[in-house]
Formats: sequence, C-alpha cells, structure tokens
Amino acid sequence: MSGNGIIRAEALVVRLIGILLGLGLIAMVIVNVINATGRYSGWFSLVGADELLVYSMIWIVMLGAILAARDRDHLSVNLLPSAISGRSAAAVQVLIDLATVAVSVFIAWHSFSFIERIAALNQTSMGLGIPMVIPHTAILVGFVGIAAVTAFLTLVDIARFSTSEGAER
Repeated sequence: MSGNGIIRAEALVVRLIGILLGLGLIAMVIVNVINATGRYSGWFSLVGADELLVYSMIWIVMLGAILAARDRDHLSVNLLPSAISGRSAAAVQVLIDLATVAVSVFIAWHSFSFIERIAALNQTSMGLGIPMVIPHTAILVGFVGIAAVTAFLTLVDIARFSTSEGAER
C-alpha cells in the first residue's frame, strides 16, 4: 500500500471511529430519556442504566481523547508556542509532545497496575455486575492511544525539524 493509500485508510478509520462515538452518544441519550421517562412516570426503572451511562461516557471520552491527540485538538496551554515561530516553535512542539508521551505512559502504567489489582479481586459493578476491569481499561486504552499517537506525531515533527535543518545549511 502506498503512502497515499495509508493516509486514506487512516482517515477512513478515524472517520468511522468518530461516527461510532457519535452513535454511542446518541444511544446514551436514548437510554437516558427512556430511563427518565419510566422513572418519573412511575412505570419502570432501568436497573443499572445510570451505571451503563457513566461507563459508556468514560469509554467515549477516552477514545475521543485519542482522536483529539491525533488532531492536536486536545486541551493544551499554547501560550509559548503561539508567541514564537519557525524552528523555535517546532522545537517547543517536540518538547511538548515528549512531555505528553511521558505523562501518558506514566498514567497508562499506573492504570495497568490498578487494573491488575481489581482483576485479582474480581470486583464487579453494583447495578449490572459488569467486571470493573472493563470501565477501568478505558483509561489504559485512552492513555496508551494518546501516547502512541503523540509519539508518532513527535517522530514526524523531528523528521520535519531535521529536514528543515539540512535545507538551511
């Protein structure tokens, strides 16, 4: 597959994930409306609906964070990078990326350690009996994804930085 084909395939995967996340949010709204209608009318209550909504939201946020990191749309303090330009801005971006990777790996590692502990306890949720490993794995997946995407972007930035350095000499 050529470079162009890889880029198109990656864009398609990102688009599909975005659509699935959007459909997940719509499904959550529907479940919430049905549960609220049943509860306030006195007809029924969906056991575990609130739990399901919270765990779904955690997964949607963490998967969305990976997409935001890919587009560099995540929350960041960009006062310094916006005040400088050229090679200095590129160098600062690389430093920010490296810090992001380091923090993401740190959080992912601790998340993995926590998941190991709750897996050993076979802890389940109160309403639906969902193994608590499932919602907690969202944090691990999210930060591993953020670290991987940011590491890739860092390599791209370093390659651009190196190429522009060679062109200036």
